[in-house]
Amino acid sequence: MADECTDVSNKEQLAICLRHVDHNLVAHEEFIGFYHIPNIFSDTIVSVTKDVLLRMNLSLFKCRGQCYDGAGTMAGCRNGVAAQLLADAPSAHLTHCHGHAFSLAVHDMLKGSKVLSDTLDTTMEICKLIKFSPKREGLLNSIKADIHMDTPGIKMLCPTRWTVQGESFERIKDNYEALMLEWDICLEERLDTEMRARIIGVKAQMESFQYFFGLNLGATLLIQTDNLSKTLQKTQLSSVEGQHCANLVIRAITSMRSDEMFDQYFLNVKKQAKIYGLPEPSLPRHPPKKFEVESGQSHQPSSAEEYFRRLYYEAIDLVTNAITQRFNQPGFKAYSIMETLLLNALKPGIDVTDELKYMSEKYADDVNVTLLKAQLPVFKLMLSGEFQSFHEIYSAFQSLEQCEKDLVSEIVTVFKLILVNPATNAVSERSFSTARRLKTWLRSSMNQIRFNNLATLMIHSDRTANIDLDDVASEFASRNDNRKRHFGT
Repeated sequence: MADECTDVSNKEQLAICLRHVDHNLVAHEEFIGFYHIPNIFSDTIVSVTKDVLLRMNLSLFKCRGQCYDGAGTMAGCRNGVAAQLLADAPSAHLTHCHGHAFSLAVHDMLKGSKVLSDTLDTTMEICKLIKFSPKREGLLNSIKADIHMDTPGIKMLCPTRWTVQGESFERIKDNYEALMLEWDICLEERLDTEMRARIIGVKAQMESFQYFFGLNLGATLLIQTDNLSKTLQKTQLSSVEGQHCANLVIRAITSMRSDEMFDQYFLNVKKQAKIYGLPEPSLPRHPPKKFEVESGQSHQPSSAEEYFRRLYYEAIDLVTNAITQRFNQPGFKAYSIMETLLLNALKPGIDVTDELKYMSEKYADDVNVTLLKAQLPVFKLMLSGEFQSFHEIYSAFQSLEQCEKDLVSEIVTVFKLILVNPATNAVSERSFSTARRLKTWLRSSMNQIRFNNLATLMIHSDRTANIDLDDVASEFASRNDNRKRHFGT
């Protein structure tokens, strides 16, 4: 796993991390270090990666997976880092970091749906008006105290991530009444023309039923996506498990696409809108015929409920299709086949010849297919019951005794091949947070060796916490005669 960032001293830092699976089938993700690179060309990153593995005495040929963001430098199909490394390690399948892919899927949903796109723009403007003005934020808190409203304050939308927007939408909903009162108070004051226009604009939007509908719809969908995003960032999550979690969320969102669910949802939105004094839902104004570019008669909704039903279904279809497309990655084929092999091996009468043939072609150096075929009946006797996913098989297999696992050693290797590829490159992103804490404006001249050593100690704090500081001090003093005289042992 690799990712790049620019530190406070304007140097390009490449974070290298490794993921491996131990004999107990537990995945570990280790931060290796930061490397100052002169540029972010793919050839440079490939050279650094090979140099790191060479210094650690690890063979690139034994690499079984790569995980990067979707930038062209890393994932380009011709000269990207992944493509160049695949030439030396054909089994190192690329996984587009599920966190980045999912963020792009949410972006596709928010920008593809006009009602959600307009709602997002208005919500961003509301957040700016409140959070960028201590006076208006203080006024909002005083209004909430006067009307005895005990709700959290407004939360600013994240400028770089699309998967943490749900809570911002919820905060606007919770403070809707107080915000409406605040705009009235602000407009009574003397304001410059631009600020007055901005406040009038958001006030007009908040007084419309369409914005309130979009706010509720956005919050409903984004809460689901935010929950999946948080799950995908777990350290030990594999690519297969990440796909499984994404499929569960798709099924949950798809279950909302029914007339019964919409009727209940629309009724609740109308009840809440009535509490805030918003108008009844109505059809938007139909554009004149001269602006219609299509040659046939377009279907126009006959009622406001039908119009909003269309918007509701459109948003659900957009998010499910976007997640499906972003997670349908070419490199996932290998892991899908291995998962199918384990699932079908536990079912009676299912032929796994094609899966075994694939294993013999792609993983001949890792798996003895003849022995694997002989171990499949034993594996079936060990695990009884019906399994629907790799996660269920993995949980059941982990409960077996070690001697039983040793009996199906080739099955264990298949588990390792599935688990070794991560779902996200979150460990690299977390290392960038450590870099910001270490290399500040006051420490911008820190040299690379010191920066790398401090980052390693800080990121691996679970290990450094167990170091005996007395032993460290004694070793430090014993390495120099002058220190020995001053400090002793």
